[in-house]
Amino acid sequence: MVSNKNGGGNLAEIKDVELKYVLSDLKAPFKTALREISVIESIYVFVHTDDGLVGVGEAVPTPVITGDTVEGIVAAIKLMSKKLMGQTLSPLLLQVIQQSLVGNSSAKAALDMAIYDLLAKEKEVPLYVYLNSTYSSLETSHTVSLNQVETMVSDAKQYIEMGFKALKVKLGNDITLDQSRILSIHQTVPNALLSIDANQGWNEDETKMMIAFLKDKNIHIDVLEQPVFRKEYDAMHRLNKQSDIPIMADESLFDPYDAKRLSQQGIHFFNIKLMKSGGIFPGLWIAKIALENGGKCMVGSMMETHVSLTAAYHFACAIGAYKVDFDAPFMLKEKRIAGGIQYDMNQVYLENKDAYGLGIDVMKLKELCADAKSL
Repeated sequence: MVSNKNGGGNLAEIKDVELKYVLSDLKAPFKTALREISVIESIYVFVHTDDGLVGVGEAVPTPVITGDTVEGIVAAIKLMSKKLMGQTLSPLLLQVIQQSLVGNSSAKAALDMAIYDLLAKEKEVPLYVYLNSTYSSLETSHTVSLNQVETMVSDAKQYIEMGFKALKVKLGNDITLDQSRILSIHQTVPNALLSIDANQGWNEDETKMMIAFLKDKNIHIDVLEQPVFRKEYDAMHRLNKQSDIPIMADESLFDPYDAKRLSQQGIHFFNIKLMKSGGIFPGLWIAKIALENGGKCMVGSMMETHVSLTAAYHFACAIGAYKVDFDAPFMLKEKRIAGGIQYDMNQVYLENKDAYGLGIDVMKLKELCADAKSL
């Protein structure tokens, strides 16, 4: 039962939903086989209850991955908010969000985070506790953005010198050049734990060429992430069967139905991103499917800020993620959000592990959004 903090014992209800559009500059452009960006566009969501609680969430547009644009996210959140308004705060709202419309995973994720934030705050516990988990610091990898060979080598060396042990190397636009990139990085930082993310950039034959090249050069790769187009399930299956390197699904994996299909195809390494799954609620089902089939889950992210990455942190604790990729804040020119996740180089932890809900300082976030565009 949800209690009314103002006394009276009435059930708390959703009273208002605010949206703010905030831009966060990157230190340098972030490049993959799919896109290049120099700024993070965040739609911050503030969900208010009638007893004074505020839950926060974040959505970011990634049109080439989720199909979500700023305009689409805003329209979807407004539509779903109408269904939430006046409703009693309860876990049932998480289902209302998912059933309100098809697709629109980023918008769903933002509201899902905010409702989870409220539910944990109502119980006066951190979100990881609400999710029946325990607290632990996590170790993140750092992404080496797609670039010229010399630049990628320099970046990889810098990240290792900073204290990172694991690097995710972005490839996927030219197989011959990609081979030079990964070989040069391996030769420069031979003790780094490397993974490759091709972002759908290769076809099946090119992927086979890369796998053979890695074996010939004795380059150990932890996982090979989404080498081919997201709908090429049969190719993913064949590659996984033939390769000593686990094939990880990213863009092929959005919802629990994708998870079931991939598991049936023998793909058991999943990269769960809240912007793809539609939030924590469906993400938990995806993780359950993976773990029941002997799989492993990584929790990744798009280019996001501390709000949604804090939600991803709590989620990662809840599912026992074997690795996380939470490096986007390192690419920001400045940190402007208080509370939530913090960094000690590659170690990710909560600023206050006892803070209720996500642990984001809502007042500070509102100050950041004071001059931001209301949507």
